[in-house]
Amino acid sequence: MSSSIPSSKGPIETSIAKKLQDTFKPTFLEIRNDSHKHSGHHGLRGASNTTESHFYVKMQSEEFNGKNLPSRHRLVYNLLNDEFQNHGLHALQMKLKGTNEPIN
Repeated sequence: MSSSIPSSKGPIETSIAKKLQDTFKPTFLEIRNDSHKHSGHHGLRGASNTTESHFYVKMQSEEFNGKNLPSRHRLVYNLLNDEFQNHGLHALQMKLKGTNEPIN
């Protein structure tokens, strides 16, 4: 039985991790590639990137202290605009917390 779950980080995941680390200096960061869960997704038919299209990010950073959830999401989406526009990133599920909030 073969698995479609990637065993190593690809270039998009590596880029996401580097950008998030460099920009937000998180105290906690988890990135999970969920692309395998969306392989039959209508929006991905004919797409050139189906192995690094969907990610889950759980992150805690001082940068999020005092910011509401939409503002936090905008910061991350703006940072990863190139991945969305030019590299086939299709969806990003996020759980973003400030350092004054529990990350659970």
